[in-house]
Amino acid sequence: MNLKKSAWLKLAVIPLVGVLAACGGGGSSSSSDTSDTTTVTGSVVAAPVHGASVVFKDAGGNTIAGPVLTQADGSYSVPIPNAYLAAELIFESTGGTFDDEATGFNRNAGLLAAHIAAGSLSGGSEVHMTPATTIVRHMVETHGITLDTARTAFEAAFGFPADFGDAPVDATDPAIDATDAELLAGVRAATFSQLTMDLGLTVEEQFDLLVALAEDLADGTLDGEGAGGAVMVGATPLTANIQSQFTLALQNFLDGNDRTGLLPTQIGSLPFAKNAHSASYRFEYVAGMMAAMEGKTQFKVIVTDAATGLAADGLALSLAAKMHMESMTHMTPVDGCSESSTAGTYNCTLYYLMPSVMGDVSMGYWELMVTADATETVKFFPPVVMGMNGNGKHQLKGQLDLIPGMMAGMTEQRTYYLFKDSIAGTTGNHNVRLFAAVKESMMMLPKLFLNETYSAGTTYVLTANPIAVEFSTDGTNWSPMTDESDGYWNITGVTGLTDGVENTFQVRLTVNSEQKTTDGLAPALDGTNDYAIFTTTL
Repeated sequence: MNLKKSAWLKLAVIPLVGVLAACGGGGSSSSSDTSDTTTVTGSVVAAPVHGASVVFKDAGGNTIAGPVLTQADGSYSVPIPNAYLAAELIFESTGGTFDDEATGFNRNAGLLAAHIAAGSLSGGSEVHMTPATTIVRHMVETHGITLDTARTAFEAAFGFPADFGDAPVDATDPAIDATDAELLAGVRAATFSQLTMDLGLTVEEQFDLLVALAEDLADGTLDGEGAGGAVMVGATPLTANIQSQFTLALQNFLDGNDRTGLLPTQIGSLPFAKNAHSASYRFEYVAGMMAAMEGKTQFKVIVTDAATGLAADGLALSLAAKMHMESMTHMTPVDGCSESSTAGTYNCTLYYLMPSVMGDVSMGYWELMVTADATETVKFFPPVVMGMNGNGKHQLKGQLDLIPGMMAGMTEQRTYYLFKDSIAGTTGNHNVRLFAAVKESMMMLPKLFLNETYSAGTTYVLTANPIAVEFSTDGTNWSPMTDESDGYWNITGVTGLTDGVENTFQVRLTVNSEQKTTDGLAPALDGTNDYAIFTTTL
């Protein structure tokens, strides 16, 4: 059953006359005195749990209200003595049944709980017990973690706060009038069901999994290890990439049983786990000097053999990155990975076309795929921030140089991408290096270099010959850049750039005798659309 939040998620002041006696049944109580209790409403959600027994305790474990039973939609209502609202409160639910979102099975529920900070409840408050709030409660109760520390650790590990105030819907059958916050809370609750299935556990073992995740996270890191060593769910150990497995479970649920209709912009950044495992290898993402950002981004990937733990050297690593946006997905240009002088450590470079986060606004999320020897792929989900001045990113378009458009039967002008790669040297003698790519489709943006064929096998085939990439510091005097034959173009001995101040330089691109422009129109020959203008401080 799906009910409107406004129909049952309310907080009202009611009397305290025979409170504990009145709390033994299906939901609420009343009397003529209106000063001593507050009726708290909320829900119990793995998926919505029907027939669960809910009790309410003080920080010492003493029951102060309940038990009450949850309704078919997981909701409950109980009067709490006002005298306890200024202190920490523990909400606990046991028993009942729920329809597991990942498997569809109706199964018995285990313990779900919420630990409420002193003074958190007032008129209009709600308390929803979820897998997230349960993990935090286990961390506090079993492992002696402070509530604030537990909440902070949870959000860092799972990418969202363990908020008891949002009412999760059944993400496989949401109410038509559910809010975005309720839908997202439902997806997050369902992800723990998906994770349980992905790990090969039974539905009922989800509740043991929550205990294990709390044990794992109690030391501040979600990595399969607790204070006592390996963390187990029955006979199944959590692995070092459990955070990555959670992120993949979220993606798997969104791609599978999710019926909320939430868009990537509404989902926001996915948890950025830096360890991921394939069948044969373990991959660790190590950020470069700068975090992932629009334009050039460098990082390392450390690969070890899963069986031996030894460095996995000599691998051919490939990169691909896909942006999940509100109404589309697209790839981004990549250079690739090459092994460093340290065995098993690979230096990787790619060029993000756009950020995934702009301040507090989500643009969607980037899915970064690393493949070893063309056979085993892992995924990372780095948040990508804005780069100042686009971090050296520009695009130019042809006029008669066309590719298929996004809609059937339509065409669009082919886009060429230019990225600042590096500027070395000193005033009066700089070396400038650019990276260039070309668009074949939203999902194919290969490197641009001489004699390469693009859009092969279509009516839009292009063999790039000749190519001229020209460099200027004044928009008037131009010098050719050298093709390195791998997407990189460079020029040495530049005299018009000054260290320590903001500089501008221009890059002009001509492919197959057609000069590309900023707006896709014919060159105006007055600098308004003829070339890309880069701004940078050296």
